[in-house]
Amino acid sequence: MKLNRIGIILIACALAAITLVVTLLVMRQQDSQAAQVRVKGVGLAKSLSGIPVAQLDDGKTAGLLNALLAYHDDGNFAYAAITDANGRTLAEVASRGTMTPRVALPPDAASGFGERELPPSAAGPVLREFYGPMTDRSRGTAFVRVGFQQPRFAVLARDVSFLALLALMMFLVVPVIYLVIKREMAPLAGLHDQLRQLAAPDQPSSRVDDMRELVSGMQGYLAQAGERVARLELGARTSTADNRLLQYGSKKLNAALHSLPDGLLMLDPGGDVTFVSGKVEPLLGIPADALLGKPVDDWCRDTALRTLLARYSGAARDGARPQSVEFAPANVEGRQLCATAQPLSGGHGAMSFGTLVVLRDVTREQLARQAGNDFVAHVSHELKSPLNVIGMYAEMLADADEESLRVESLNVIQDEIERMNALVGNLLNVSKLDAGSMSPERNRVRLDDMLRDAYDQAIPRAEGKGLHVALDLPRDLDAVTIDKDLFRIALNNLLTNAIKYNRPGGSVTLAARNDGHEIVISVRDTGIGIAAPDRDRIFEKFYRVSESGAPVARGGHGLGLYLTAQIVELHHGRIAVDSEPGVGSTFSIHLKSAPVPAGAAVL
Repeated sequence: MKLNRIGIILIACALAAITLVVTLLVMRQQDSQAAQVRVKGVGLAKSLSGIPVAQLDDGKTAGLLNALLAYHDDGNFAYAAITDANGRTLAEVASRGTMTPRVALPPDAASGFGERELPPSAAGPVLREFYGPMTDRSRGTAFVRVGFQQPRFAVLARDVSFLALLALMMFLVVPVIYLVIKREMAPLAGLHDQLRQLAAPDQPSSRVDDMRELVSGMQGYLAQAGERVARLELGARTSTADNRLLQYGSKKLNAALHSLPDGLLMLDPGGDVTFVSGKVEPLLGIPADALLGKPVDDWCRDTALRTLLARYSGAARDGARPQSVEFAPANVEGRQLCATAQPLSGGHGAMSFGTLVVLRDVTREQLARQAGNDFVAHVSHELKSPLNVIGMYAEMLADADEESLRVESLNVIQDEIERMNALVGNLLNVSKLDAGSMSPERNRVRLDDMLRDAYDQAIPRAEGKGLHVALDLPRDLDAVTIDKDLFRIALNNLLTNAIKYNRPGGSVTLAARNDGHEIVISVRDTGIGIAAPDRDRIFEKFYRVSESGAPVARGGHGLGLYLTAQIVELHHGRIAVDSEPGVGSTFSIHLKSAPVPAGAAVL
């Protein structure tokens, strides 16, 4: 009985589905016919409005109106009429059984084309009318009116066979479903009948024992099934946990690879890119989308990198050892990269997984090497020049008889010795800084005497180049805790640069001021100034500002400002520069002040 009820329910559902589908198809047909009527009506009204009224109405017949409407006529056409502004009909034609309704046009009919729905007559259908003004105004303002019958709900003859076939297919699905359900439920139905027979009151006791055995077996089977389901659920949960763990590990590894400071590229054995880290784009100047899944020749414009990667792709793959190459990327100006290709293999080299390429920015290392080479060459020149001068003046001193010539030779030799001594001292101080063995011996110092002494030493050097030196100190300058000898080196380096890179007739000003809890010492010059790109690097070791177009080449070894910045940093201060090319530069040292307690000794 239960299967019979299921069959009836399936049939009812199928019939309801068929009815719904047929209804939707009929409604779609009706909407399609209405759209066709609208297209025909608008097109016909616009076509008639452009024809002269005299051709449409010759006074005897409807003129071209009959011929045009005979061509456009179909089952839904009702009428077409030409009326004047007062509603009088100038010409009309109507299909059989219909006539033009005597209904006034809307007030805005003269402004453009429109459509409206007219109520049905006593026995007529609903009409859809399209109207608009005539272009020809020879008989005054005239209007064209075209009417079509509103499409009704009906099944088109051409669609009957399709709907019947669709309904038949849907109806045939019902017995198939019913047979499948009946076959699957047949064992349960047979078991149900057997249980009813065993449960009958007239059955002997042996049947009761059989029923108990059957129930016991079913309970065992259900228990086993429950255990099996529990194991499957546990396996599913374990698999889900393993998948999530693998996903977490994969995401963590991916995040770690993207966070590395070097760029990573992974190529498959064929040479196509399969992985790109986030650092590759700023290094190579190529978006990751342009690399993934592409062979090397499609995106690589750097000959050195392309040659390196060609050794690890296809039949020419070289899996023996990693190789490196340095190159300047074509898409990023002013950068030097080092690319290292490492074969990825497993099974003691029996399996190849591709190639790992590590891109590292070695621009700073290259600049440091270049600066070091330039420094060695420059220091060699700086040492050789004083030695040549000392040798030349030593010969002059040996042969000189005049007292003035001997004094001049001794002064020149002394100056060159001091120059060499300053260079060697800077080199020793830089070496101590790099080794970390320079530790300042701080004492509380008043800067007035030290600044005046530095000012007095700078005057002869400045006057020899036609420069004016000024000292600007407040009346009461706070004390600072510094290593006096080290700080004098930093101050002399700033004054030496201000004099060296000044212009004839310029000035150098050494100033200091109290600024809250700081003392600011500044060296200001009216020299050539420093360009913006150089201001960020002038405190680097061995760096020298380029002087393209300078009238006189100036010496220098690129250590003075580096040493000054390091000494200021050792005193927990900071140094700043404000410069404009062609105007001058101002170097400012900021130190924390150390007020002098009562009775304390000050150097």
